[in-house]
Amino acid sequence: MTFEEIYTTHIKREGSAELLRWLKSTDFFTAPGSTRFHDCNAGGLAEHSANVFNELVRLLKAYPEVKVSAETAAIVTLLHDVCKANCYKVELRNKKDETGRWIQVPVYTFKEDFCFGGHGSKSVYLIQKFMKLTDEEAVSINCHMGVESGNWAVNDAFRAYPMAFLVHTADMASTINF
Repeated sequence: MTFEEIYTTHIKREGSAELLRWLKSTDFFTAPGSTRFHDCNAGGLAEHSANVFNELVRLLKAYPEVKVSAETAAIVTLLHDVCKANCYKVELRNKKDETGRWIQVPVYTFKEDFCFGGHGSKSVYLIQKFMKLTDEEAVSINCHMGVESGNWAVNDAFRAYPMAFLVHTADMASTINF
């Protein structure tokens, strides 16, 4: 299923339609997932988010003691990276081709127009402009980067909210190319 199919099937919360409209007004569905690490192709951001949903569903089957509604699973995975909307720009860089000649190639760069702070906290902020999140959803989105964000307190969040750890794991697992 695509991002939009998952979203419209599972997310019915008040404000969700407005949030989806806002996402469509941004580059969210055409932006890459990253500049060079994962899903660095046009449309990669939405694809990555759908992949994280699928990975979380798989993990929830492996950990049935972690109870999560389909709506919550969709919210935390599909929306964990909304902070990246309108942040990717295309620039030209010089690179040698296979014959050793310099050519210009398009590359994605990351430039925030609205700096809020942390990656996860910006996503939580943007989502809550449209719809309310539960504490567990907000923590899961805010901590999805794990200690990579430099916040060692996420370990306490993972203990308090096991779903947050599974969201982090699903995000990491969906970026690995096996």
